[in-house]
Amino acid sequence: MDKKIIIPTAVLVLLAGILIVVWVCMKNGETDNPAAEIRLNGEVVKTVPLSEDCEFTVESEGGYNTVRVQNGAVSVVAADCPDKVCVRTGEISGGGVPIICLPHRLEIVVVNGKSGFDAEV
Repeated sequence: MDKKIIIPTAVLVLLAGILIVVWVCMKNGETDNPAAEIRLNGEVVKTVPLSEDCEFTVESEGGYNTVRVQNGAVSVVAADCPDKVCVRTGEISGGGVPIICLPHRLEIVVVNGKSGFDAEV
């Protein structure tokens, strides 16, 4: 093979590998006392610890999303939006990848939960 092909191909494979590792780390990053923060129109409407199994519906002007917290992860299990991207996102349990429903302006992120103290030193 020609060096003009091998070197760029090797660089692309290396960059793809690095991007995959970064994505996996962001998606599955651990947090202390993880909690699901439910935001509607950019405002926090509910915070649920991931240790507390529950299911509830978030209603907005555009429709509804049914959110499930189970086994330390959060997911949207039902929605009446046309594309259902939020449902297909699946479960998240940490990291920087949120669940987003653009038609309903809903965002679910995993954050560090409360420690029970007013301040930490």
